[in-house]
Amino acid sequence: MRQVRTAIVIVSTVFITLWVATAAGPGTSERYAFSTFREQAGRVSIFVDGYPASLRTTDAYIPIPIAIAVTKNGKAMEFLPESFTLVDAKGNAVPAAGYREVIGGYEKLGFDRSLIRMRPIVVGSYVADLRPIAASFYPPSDSGTRTSRVELASFSWFADTFYFPRPPAGLGGVLTMRVAIPDAEPMEVRFVANDEELARH
Repeated sequence: MRQVRTAIVIVSTVFITLWVATAAGPGTSERYAFSTFREQAGRVSIFVDGYPASLRTTDAYIPIPIAIAVTKNGKAMEFLPESFTLVDAKGNAVPAAGYREVIGGYEKLGFDRSLIRMRPIVVGSYVADLRPIAASFYPPSDSGTRTSRVELASFSWFADTFYFPRPPAGLGGVLTMRVAIPDAEPMEVRFVANDEELARH
């Protein structure tokens, strides 16, 4: 009788665990700071900050700060806006917006730059001590030269804010930033980008 009771408890526990996992949906990547999430694979660490997007939930374009670090020896890696895709909680994928598209349809680039200067993406000292590579994929029209590509050699990193059209399902739930990695499988950072989700996760 005791064995039967134990078996029932085990089966019930497994069922409840599976039900909770299903109800909760997919989890986020490692939460590295309040609104910054991280994935690491091989030589690459990717950070995504959901906070600026949480201020733009109804705008046509969504700002998402991203940092990438190459932390070990190996071949240089190139990143372009086309390397980045935002996937909403329902699986709709939108590629990074074109620069001219953003300049023509979004008026808050200057404000976003100021916000991110005051509140930069958190990457930690192990990345900040690497060689920084300048990047400015979406500068305001009256401010500086645009970056069209970034090449990361070993032990280097960059950070910039990328813009995406607001995805069909909005910014609720867990979002995914899919990053194409040269000569490797894409990496995906799962993150959240609204106040309620940031408080819950």
